[in-house]
Amino acid sequence: MKPLTHILTAILLLRLAVAPALAQDTLSILPAQGPAPLLCSPVPASLMGLALTAGASPMFVEPLRRQNILVREEVQLWRRNRFDHRQLHFDDFLQLAPLASVVLLDWCGVPSRHDGWPLLRRTAGTMLITTAIVQPLKLCITEWRPDRSASNSFPSGHTAFAFSGAELLRLEYGDTSPWIPAAGFAVAAFTGFMRLYNDRHWTGDVLAGAAVGIISADISFWLNNLIERKLWNR
Repeated sequence: MKPLTHILTAILLLRLAVAPALAQDTLSILPAQGPAPLLCSPVPASLMGLALTAGASPMFVEPLRRQNILVREEVQLWRRNRFDHRQLHFDDFLQLAPLASVVLLDWCGVPSRHDGWPLLRRTAGTMLITTAIVQPLKLCITEWRPDRSASNSFPSGHTAFAFSGAELLRLEYGDTSPWIPAAGFAVAAFTGFMRLYNDRHWTGDVLAGAAVGIISADISFWLNNLIERKLWNR
């Protein structure tokens, strides 16, 4: 199996799992009388927990650890045969493209679930929550990167930020056009693949990072709905 197929298959399964994360009422345009009701299902959150566990399991389950190594070897062999040994660092900027797009699309007048300050608050909250989850995990879990440059490989922060932005695009612009979140998830998936290509992360790191990013965006969206509903009912 080609290395790109490995990562895209994992990302596709992850996307299918989280697709119904919020009910349709939660994604509809904000009604005039106040914030929409909170209808966040716990089932997709549980599936994201399973995805996070699956990403961490290679550190404890030997067959899965060997699979991580095999995928890494395939990706690096493909990289050497078709390109060269140099790293491509554009994923350092690509990780923030979906999050930046959330705000830029609003500034360009594209209809979204929220706009202005509520949208900025959800975007900033997503970044803060993603950081608050990723950084402690990196400090507590000492997993060596594939290139042996550091022991903070798990989870992939680049992938987490990219997928948090993609999920926020789905929540805010999914009703406007399905192509907007599709483009966000395509960029996020490519970011995850580039972390493998640059030999900076294992497949499990990328899978866990994607789960963390999606969970972070959902938490930010839910918390902001909760705050706005409480303020509205005062």
